[in-house]
Amino acid sequence: MLTSVGFVLSRVFSLLVPRDWSRRILIDILNESNAELRTRLVNTFIDSEITKMNTTGVTAALIAGVISSSFSWYNIEDTTWPTRAAWFSGLVLSIASVASSAIHTAAFLRMKCDRDIPQRFRHALGKYKDYEGEEHDIWKPHVLIPYVLGGPTLHLKLAVLAFLIGLFYELWRAANDAMLTWHGEHLKIAFVVTLVGGFVVINYIFSIWTLVHRSIHTPSKP
Repeated sequence: MLTSVGFVLSRVFSLLVPRDWSRRILIDILNESNAELRTRLVNTFIDSEITKMNTTGVTAALIAGVISSSFSWYNIEDTTWPTRAAWFSGLVLSIASVASSAIHTAAFLRMKCDRDIPQRFRHALGKYKDYEGEEHDIWKPHVLIPYVLGGPTLHLKLAVLAFLIGLFYELWRAANDAMLTWHGEHLKIAFVVTLVGGFVVINYIFSIWTLVHRSIHTPSKP
């Protein structure tokens, strides 16, 4: 039972942080034998991370604005504490995403100023493993590095999730308070919005599976 629950939780968490994808890319970069190619790969990886962090930071700031504006709704005082708790949590998570994105961007920019970027990259993101036999990789990423790199994105996704949880909770609470009958508007609104939300979730999972998980499990050779 616990194994099944752990498997389900790991699969759900992998939708938020694609750990295997980042780990495989880092292993290839850290163990590239050609110095010139390794330098190009490191620079490409750093540039892509900076772009990703900038995009994540801007998006998180927009999400924080959306959540903040929800507190100016005319009936905000009528909402229950779980709704406001979820929205405040989403606001904190979005701010954390902005802050961590800025910290990561500054760290990678400093790394690009180093005279020996590949070696600095290795010591910052990897660790040396002295294995017997040449079939093993010498450099391995730190265990938590994939999660650290995905931290700003994880905060952003959790912020959106917290806001949606509060929104749907409030919709169905209003529907339940107004008698469960199709003659009331609250139940109709909650039902329609839930259908739209389900459609969005299905498309999100499909896009993540197509872009991330298929890239992880697709063989490099045709």
